[in-house]
Amino acid sequence: MLTESLHTALTGLFFQLTVIVGVGPQNIVLLRQGVRRWGVGLVVAVCTLGDLILLPAGTAGVSVVVERMPGLLEILRWGGVAYLLWFASTCLRDVRHPTPIDTSGTAPGQDAVLPASGSGDTDLPTVGTDAGHTGATAVATLPARTAVRSRAVTRLPALAALPTALAVTFLNPAAYVDGMVVFGSMANQYEDAGKWVFTTGALVGSTLFFICLGYGARLLSRPLSSAKVWRWINLGIGVLMIAMAARLAMMG
Repeated sequence: MLTESLHTALTGLFFQLTVIVGVGPQNIVLLRQGVRRWGVGLVVAVCTLGDLILLPAGTAGVSVVVERMPGLLEILRWGGVAYLLWFASTCLRDVRHPTPIDTSGTAPGQDAVLPASGSGDTDLPTVGTDAGHTGATAVATLPARTAVRSRAVTRLPALAALPTALAVTFLNPAAYVDGMVVFGSMANQYEDAGKWVFTTGALVGSTLFFICLGYGARLLSRPLSSAKVWRWINLGIGVLMIAMAARLAMMG
């Protein structure tokens, strides 16, 4: 029994990896955030949350509802086609004017916060002569509000990635077709507990993939940050998005 459950879980894991490894809007956003080196953890969390919602929903029988309402399926399908073609157009547009990706770890438009000259509240420690000890120096401790300000500045880049992560996760109709209809149909081939074991394996696969993709891109941010590299990446993505849109359009 245990061996059978393990086999089912591994089947779900490998099935999800074969589906999710395909280049899509969600993976591209995660790849870009990894190269930029900011907001990676947040984007990984949002992508994982999306699968935690969509995959069990498909397993629970949402796919059956969609199959009984072909009109809803058509809306999702053609919405996915439009979304993929729009995403392809943005990638192909970037091929003409590629720009290197900033790997400094700060969000676009985010400048470093420096203390104002002559300000009484400086973020830098001050070194001076202690009047009570000749030749001795004393370093002033940083104000508590400086630490609070530093933490707020550090959080801003991560929060800047949130709207895009939510959009490619929950506003992408293709994700509902693949995550609920396709996956739900596959999971429901198993009986009772088996379909949930299959789903659990798939969720583990999704989580591992998102973590490896995001933080792997972060480790390779230097070679992946050049404009020349992204010219070819965007070209390949654009062509793949058009192919995926065509495949989705012919599913009906």
